[in-house]
Amino acid sequence: MSRQGNSAPKAMILAAGKGTRLRPLTDRIPKAMVPVGGRPLLEHTVELLRRHGVTRIAINLHAHAHVIPEHFGDGSRFGVSLTYSFEPQLLGTAGAVKRLEEFFDDGAFYVVYGDVLTRLDLGSLLAYHRRCRPMVTIALHQPADPERCGVVEQDESGWITRFVEKPEGGISPGAWANAGIYVLEPEVLDEIRADGPQDFGEDVFPRIVGNGRMVAGFRSDAAFWDVGWPGRLRLAEASLRTDPDDPRTARITDAAGEYIGPVQEAISALDCNDIARVAELILDARARGGRVYIAGNGGSAATASHMASDLVRAAAESPGPPLRCHSLADCVPVLTALSNDVDFESSFGLQVEQLIEPGDVLVLISASGQSPNIIAAARAAQKHGASVVGLAGFGGGRLAEIADAAVVVRSHEYGPVEDIHLLINHLLATVIRRIADPMTDSKRHQQSERRLQLVGAGVSGPGADQC
Repeated sequence: MSRQGNSAPKAMILAAGKGTRLRPLTDRIPKAMVPVGGRPLLEHTVELLRRHGVTRIAINLHAHAHVIPEHFGDGSRFGVSLTYSFEPQLLGTAGAVKRLEEFFDDGAFYVVYGDVLTRLDLGSLLAYHRRCRPMVTIALHQPADPERCGVVEQDESGWITRFVEKPEGGISPGAWANAGIYVLEPEVLDEIRADGPQDFGEDVFPRIVGNGRMVAGFRSDAAFWDVGWPGRLRLAEASLRTDPDDPRTARITDAAGEYIGPVQEAISALDCNDIARVAELILDARARGGRVYIAGNGGSAATASHMASDLVRAAAESPGPPLRCHSLADCVPVLTALSNDVDFESSFGLQVEQLIEPGDVLVLISASGQSPNIIAAARAAQKHGASVVGLAGFGGGRLAEIADAAVVVRSHEYGPVEDIHLLINHLLATVIRRIADPMTDSKRHQQSERRLQLVGAGVSGPGADQC
């Protein structure tokens, strides 16, 4: 009767439905392209088939027929080969397959309804089909609302004996229903009339059973969501967002772990003594009325602006004098003018030459620690008697070597380095909020003034080295 082979079967995805119950979502796209979990439902179905070795897939089209081919193309981007069948008039679930009769003439094949989202193991379904050797095997599930489904009756051996399409009542909650996924032998195509629309559940399967042919029911406890109704779509969306078995969720989780692990290691490797020295320089500048300037390139420019805002706010919320803190990266006209009229590598250094005074602090942020623009600014600040703080990564680079205090993130990836620089920013803001008014510590203030005098006089030695 059947030609049971061992090669990966082909598949048909029924995606031509108008999706009227999902309007307005389907006003411009087919029902099978409605987003679920952030991507079209049809992508989930194609991925399910591909994961089970199915790479030759046919898709029927009707409503908004151009949308699916424009998104999927020939399927190569998704690891499959796609064949499209446009239906000017809907042919029904069985009629759609009948139209592609020649495509399915080489062995058993899958049929998957385009509005079904599932985690069904297609390999187990196929193995069951090959073991039982029926004409049709239907995946079955136990829905919470069987009155909206096509329910089946089975004998003691599991063969389906009757189909009840969308029963109006009297069906127990434990009833087994058609899940919208089949394995069919090519002989089934002979049972489909070509003289008009035909449906599997209403026309073809009851006729096969009525003729005494075998139809198997594969009972599964896998997750099934029929997203053809708004309520079910919301349920599928919520379930998918929390489903650890979803392939994309698994990939995201793996990627998050791969990123967070090294970040945690780099945070653990931070030297708290280095952070303390940075905090002391900022607190001392606040105590004596000095200014704190912050600068960085690219993503570090955003960190500089963020840090200036946070430190000013932290000072305003804690005892003590104001903290006059500014980001040199905030004034776009100045940066673009200097970059255009002089050169970019001087854009911070020239600002420092005009603004910095002895006793000020310049915080420089550079992931690599090697930016010429940053190094030039550090040199200019030190020439004018200001202290330089470096926040770097990648081993610290030149910035860590010349800074008066530096915190080096032990990572060679820009993302983790820049993330941890933001963490250090929040840490410094917390320190400012928690430390009492620095002016009350007269000894520290006097020590700070002594260091400034040594620098102004050009004195060298241990005292000057500490400054």
